[in-house]
Amino acid sequence: MSLALKALAWVAPGAAMSRARALATLDNLDGSRAYDGARAGRRGASFTAGATSANVEIGSALARLRDRSRDLVRNTSAGARIVDIHVGHLIGTGINAVPDNGSDRIDKPLKEMYEEWCASSDIEGVNCFGGQQALSVRSMLEGGDCILRKIPLRMDSGERVPLKLQLLEGDFIDAARDQGIFEQKMTRLGVGLGQFDRRLGYWLHAQHPGDFTFHGAPYASQFVDYADAIHLYRPTRAGQVRGVPVLAPVLMNARDLTDVVDAMVVKQRVEASFAGFVTRKDQGNPLGQTKDGKRIETMRPGTLTYLQEGEEITFGQPSSGGQYEQVWITTMMGMAAGAGLTYDQVTGDLRQANYSSLNAGDIHRRRLCEQTQEHILVPQMMRRVTGWFTDAAIMAGQLKARKQGYRWNYILPAVEPIDARKALEADILAVRSGRMTPQEFIGAWGQDWRKVIADTTAFFQMLDKQPGGLVLDIDPRRVSQAGIAQGDDAKAQKPPAEA
Repeated sequence: MSLALKALAWVAPGAAMSRARALATLDNLDGSRAYDGARAGRRGASFTAGATSANVEIGSALARLRDRSRDLVRNTSAGARIVDIHVGHLIGTGINAVPDNGSDRIDKPLKEMYEEWCASSDIEGVNCFGGQQALSVRSMLEGGDCILRKIPLRMDSGERVPLKLQLLEGDFIDAARDQGIFEQKMTRLGVGLGQFDRRLGYWLHAQHPGDFTFHGAPYASQFVDYADAIHLYRPTRAGQVRGVPVLAPVLMNARDLTDVVDAMVVKQRVEASFAGFVTRKDQGNPLGQTKDGKRIETMRPGTLTYLQEGEEITFGQPSSGGQYEQVWITTMMGMAAGAGLTYDQVTGDLRQANYSSLNAGDIHRRRLCEQTQEHILVPQMMRRVTGWFTDAAIMAGQLKARKQGYRWNYILPAVEPIDARKALEADILAVRSGRMTPQEFIGAWGQDWRKVIADTTAFFQMLDKQPGGLVLDIDPRRVSQAGIAQGDDAKAQKPPAEA
């Protein structure tokens, strides 16, 4: 209070209160010119904001988020669908690595060796490398993060390249080792950090902490160097050392919607159980009991329940379903957006969809998918796995060490278009105009351009050797896209000129 307002309060308290309220109102009006989202009051009471770091927020919530996310995936169709769609688009049948060293003499045997290794990369003997990719991404999306560990084999193991991979869920990272120095290593949420928070390695349990056979004592986890483990997760804030499930923003809405669906199903069952209540003059059956004396606790269609004495019969009157469908659709739209997908991808509901809406809605999903592939899966997983493979092959004498090393290209899964013909025509125009190279065009469809050229050349060479001059409509050397003969075939069909 100012001195003038204090003086006024001595003389006229009521006037002073009125002036104070007016000043407070003016202050609020002046504050409205700033950020409304930063204002306090009843409207902002629902915010649970804090000035904490990403690791503080994740550390206290990760275990519960992970458990609830897995429950949602196990027990709800929407949760399972969201994870399935993401894995299908991000991995497909696998991200393919192709050697690119400018020499077929080097690349061809290296590619054959890599494909042979991919077929048996799993130390458990269950998955191929493509399957391990899909499972690791699923673990990352569902649980927040996962570990892909390098398992070197003995040189006399019988394997051409003595290397295997072991996939571990993020639960194996010992989050109890936190905010302290363990064996001279600064550790945050089970991740060893060096200068500038550079990753040094991970504290890993020998068994899954949720297994019945787990008997790990506090801090019994072992440190695994960064060079021997891949920590796959999606960082969303600077300095973040652990990831969160993709379903984290929609967990509450998904659980509430599931409860609503369960309630509606029970409600419809009760409404379908149209029952009448009959009174009797005698008291042969006590209230709410059957002839054998058991109490009636369930409703079945056509039930007639005998009550106490009276002269009337009443029937249940089912009510309508209300706004259930509208609530369900609106909630599913919000869940799909929160998970980075579209409503039709999560629900399969295409009743009001058309080509334009599907194509426009899928643009953003493709951009997010490419971002995850290029910024997370390729640098965090693929480059390091091919590096491990190359080093193991050199140590086993299967490859010669090169000063410049070995280069790899990574072919991502093809993006299946909504209308393949329109998409191909647009890609062809892009290649012809110089916006896209032929290599990029072929790679966008999930193929290695060198293999496509080699296979196509071998096919047409075999075709030319066939007796009888067999010509197929797919041969662009002989038949145009319009079905008109061209090249030597066109000259042979052209009538001779008149003399």
